[in-house]
Amino acid sequence: MVNFWLTLPLPGLLASLTLFFCATAAILVWLSFGPVSGKAVQSLHGVVPPVMGAIAVILAILIGFLASDIWERERGAASAVRAEANQLVALDRLAATFGLPRTSLDAAIRSYAAAVVQKEWPSMERQQASPAAENALDQLFKAVTAVNADTANRGDLDRLMISTALEVRTARNTRLNLAQDHSEDVKWLSVLALAVMTQVSVALVHLERVRPQIAALAVMTGSLIIVIGMLAAHELPFSTPLPISSAPIAHVLALVPGG
Repeated sequence: MVNFWLTLPLPGLLASLTLFFCATAAILVWLSFGPVSGKAVQSLHGVVPPVMGAIAVILAILIGFLASDIWERERGAASAVRAEANQLVALDRLAATFGLPRTSLDAAIRSYAAAVVQKEWPSMERQQASPAAENALDQLFKAVTAVNADTANRGDLDRLMISTALEVRTARNTRLNLAQDHSEDVKWLSVLALAVMTQVSVALVHLERVRPQIAALAVMTGSLIIVIGMLAAHELPFSTPLPISSAPIAHVLALVPGG
């Protein structure tokens, strides 16, 4: 359920979040001043404001932990994409610098970059890898091995080329792992539950009149929607609504010459 909500398009994600918190706020106002439960709820008048502050602090701490996980994962994903693109370009530059045969190598680099952009990026939205990209990476290793076979007595260069190709695989594995990773559902459920409890505490300290309670709940509800919506939009780094761009790898196609 939580994972489905997190993969909604941005308008749907924000709309569902707004509907949920506005509904809980409206229910609290109705319970506080409605004809059925109003008298019983207003008998609780006298709850001091620090109660709201204590719950808000607990919510802030939990949101801070959740945000730290999300930002760390997003930074790692963006770094992995840049590293993968840089190592692909480095393979081409090494071959050019040392005068190695580049035709098959450049073709393999371009083929892999195209497979990642065209096949693997859509697959990562479903938190899956692409067999086409895996096959293209295997062909890239074969091309690197073939280039090394043509460079006799250049052991250091051979090792550097293979090491660079391995860095490409490492960056891809990191990217795929982060595409399939996300915060535990229990963290999100805890944040949503504490957010509702914060609304309840706001309602409890504003039982004198209905208009001040509505105003206080509106401010708190708007704040919750903004903060939680921002975190939810960045929860899955390679999925909607705000996926990390494949532009660095797509740029490889412009930097590495064609066949």
